[in-house]
Amino acid sequence: GHVADAELPIPQPLLVDLHAKQDYWLERLRRNETDDIRSLLEKDAAEARRINSEASSAALPDQSTKIPHGGSGRGLHIVQPIKDNLYIIEGGTGCTQTIKVGDTIPSMVQVDDVHGTGALDLIVTTASGQVITLEASDSVPFHPLKVWNTGPVRSRVNGHAQGYSASSGIFIHERSRTYKNWLGIYVMVTLEIFDRRPNAWKEDSDKRKYTVDLRSGSSTKKLLFRKIYDHPGIYTEQVFVPFGPGYYSIIARLTTTHGLVYEDSFSFGYNVDFASGLAWIVLMPLVVAAIPLLLARRKTTYEDDDFSSTGARGRILG
Repeated sequence: GHVADAELPIPQPLLVDLHAKQDYWLERLRRNETDDIRSLLEKDAAEARRINSEASSAALPDQSTKIPHGGSGRGLHIVQPIKDNLYIIEGGTGCTQTIKVGDTIPSMVQVDDVHGTGALDLIVTTASGQVITLEASDSVPFHPLKVWNTGPVRSRVNGHAQGYSASSGIFIHERSRTYKNWLGIYVMVTLEIFDRRPNAWKEDSDKRKYTVDLRSGSSTKKLLFRKIYDHPGIYTEQVFVPFGPGYYSIIARLTTTHGLVYEDSFSFGYNVDFASGLAWIVLMPLVVAAIPLLLARRKTTYEDDDFSSTGARGRILG
């Protein structure tokens, strides 16, 4: 038979949370050393089972009842393409939504904020070469730990050990992730390191080290910043870019004591509009010098050499 008629393998499913409420994910990541992480994880699992059980056993709502985006359960969704259909399954309740694309979907669906709206978008590619983006909803917030945009594996390193399911990791905060043209010497970068391993707090300080590298691209020759932290948390650092003005795609790379590697990426412009800065340097002294001249008011006087004290006009020959 023809290759076009051959049966294609079923693409790998995408696991992503498409619920509107997702605060509990970050709450899990930011637990401190006084918390009993193991018992809290068990408590979270029990709470998720309760919510999913109630959502599954609930009667079908009528038209007047508004269902939260993503369903009433808790947990991940399974986004599975089969032929020309896209199945979105709420993992906790089994509720399924089907989207007919109209063309065969040969590869795994990806997820990212493509349109820059701060919400998640599903990226679907078809056999005819089309790329379709499906906006989940404005109510489904974007977070870098939910991104899956590198194909079947979630990252260039560590395979699937990334995102919310990872025991530790790093991500760049929105204030630094939002694209900006920096004008000056330093770039301010806010990053967060998390570690939710149950016994992480009991390790000795020499075993609890987090090495963070900021690189331009993936090259080790373009290292911008390196620092070793001994504690998870939120940090803001000043980063100097020694490679001159330009547009940069930065990879934030975290390496743990055990050799596990986690990555996040963001972009910015560095002194791209430096000519405007030079213009201000030239114009500012002129503006400052002109202000006193413009504010000074000349005193008006009627004394003139052409007039005598009696008001008679003087003659040239006396």
